[in-house]
Amino acid sequence: MSMSMHGLVSRRVTNRITQMNNRLAEFATPVMRNYDLYVYRNLVVSGNGGIKGDFTVDGDERVDGDVKVGGNVNVDGYVLAKTFLPGQIINLAILGNTQVPYMTSVNNPQFKVLTGAGEQVVFEYNYTPLSLQSNIIIDFNSVYSTQGFNGDSFTGYLYVDNTMVGRSYQYWINQPGGGTRSGTLLPISGTYTNSALTTITISLRIVNQANDPLDIDSDKSTWLKITEVGR
Repeated sequence: MSMSMHGLVSRRVTNRITQMNNRLAEFATPVMRNYDLYVYRNLVVSGNGGIKGDFTVDGDERVDGDVKVGGNVNVDGYVLAKTFLPGQIINLAILGNTQVPYMTSVNNPQFKVLTGAGEQVVFEYNYTPLSLQSNIIIDFNSVYSTQGFNGDSFTGYLYVDNTMVGRSYQYWINQPGGGTRSGTLLPISGTYTNSALTTITISLRIVNQANDPLDIDSDKSTWLKITEVGR
C-alpha cells in the first residue's frame, strides 16, 4: 500500500473513532445545550430533571412518581386529583334558599309540616360524589316556627337514599311558662360513608308529633351545605 493510500485509510479510521467517541460522550455525560431541544419520540429520564426556565406542555404529561415544586404552580384550568388524604376536601357545595328544592305548600314560600301526616319530605337534592372513597357531610338550616300551646314535639331525619344519616328532636313542655326542653329541630347534620360514583339523593324528613303545624320558611337564612372529604 502506498504512503498516500495508507494516510487516507488512517484518517478515515481516526475520524470514525472520533465520531464514535463523541457519541459515547453524549450518553456518558449530561446533555448540555444552549439552543432548543426537540424530542419527537419518547423522552426517558432515569435520574433527576432540572428545569431553570419555563416548561410548556401542549399535550398530556404523566408522572408516575412524586413531583416536588419549590415555587408556585399557576394553573389556568383545573387540577383534578384521583387520590385524597383522609379529611382532605374533595368538593364543597353550598345551596342558597332559591337553590334548595322545597316541596312548598299553598303558603309559599313556607313548607308546612302538618299534624298527623306521618313523615313528610321537606326537600330532596341529588348529588354525585367525585370519589370512590369519601365521607359526605350534610348540613341544613332554616328558620321555622309553630303556634298554639300544650306539649308539642317534632323529629327531623336526614336521609341519603334510604339510609338515615342524621337526626334532630325538639320538645316543648306543657306547663305554664314552658319552653323548649330539648335540642332544636334545625340546624341538622349528618355524615354518609360513600364508596361509589353513582348519584345519591339527600332528603330531609320531619315527623310532627304535635297538635299544631310547623312552618319552615324558605328565606335568606335557608342553606344546604354538602362537603365531600377523603377517608
